[in-house]
Amino acid sequence: MGPVDIPQQTDATRRLLAESGYVEGRNIQLEFRNTAGNVDELPALAREIARDGRVDVIIAISTPAALAACKATQTIPIVAFAAVDPVAAGLADSLAHPGRNVTGIAVFSEETTIKRVELMRELLPRAIRLGTVTTKLTSGAQSLAPVLETGRKLGFEVEAIDVDDPANIATILSPEILARFDGLVFVPDVLLGAHMTEIIKMVSLSNKPAIFPSPDWVAHGGFMSFGPDFADAARHLIAQVDRVLKGAKPGDLPFERPTKFDLRINLRIAKALGIELPPTIVARSDEVIE
Repeated sequence: MGPVDIPQQTDATRRLLAESGYVEGRNIQLEFRNTAGNVDELPALAREIARDGRVDVIIAISTPAALAACKATQTIPIVAFAAVDPVAAGLADSLAHPGRNVTGIAVFSEETTIKRVELMRELLPRAIRLGTVTTKLTSGAQSLAPVLETGRKLGFEVEAIDVDDPANIATILSPEILARFDGLVFVPDVLLGAHMTEIIKMVSLSNKPAIFPSPDWVAHGGFMSFGPDFADAARHLIAQVDRVLKGAKPGDLPFERPTKFDLRINLRIAKALGIELPPTIVARSDEVIE
């Protein structure tokens, strides 16, 4: 379950489960449920799923989805992809021993977003105004305070750009709005990811450098990305689902943190933006697209 339908995510889940020996219609039945972008409907969806007596495990994508599922059931195992500290969020007693019916992958996205802010300072040593793009999903589940504080320490005036409704992306991320900023930093957010193509188009029209949370943004025309290797994290998530389906208790399975991170740059866009990339950043990159 999650706040939005992302076909690539659905396909990856099916593929990874198949690689673990689960054939849909033969030894596993999958049902993908989402709230079409309405975060407020997640609790009702979670309660509906919890009432279904056929559910053996819930895969919750996003912290709000995990919290909704956790409140709806304390018995059905939940494997969550959470963007924040699951202990602070109330999903687990500790990372090593969750102790409840929830385990999964914890990204700690505040830390990686801080790194994006630091990268932006390396790229734009004289920049002043920095926009951090969020949605209700992000701002409701995690604190941007560490990100804002890091920006201030690095000499940025940081302003959160809240995409309150994906239907308003063209307005909120219009060139007139983005003209106020020297650079943009995007947080990991499944709602933003579901509108990746439109967002990249709007950012391109603004002619502003933007750092995104994962390499698929760069593959679709974004300038730069830094964040966990989400493909690797997804493999670990499905491995936990496999353990739960084979009888392991989520409370005994440690929450895992991503161990692989990816820095990617599109040189063509850097040239179009007139940005001369510091050699230190190029040297650290996992991939530089010509």
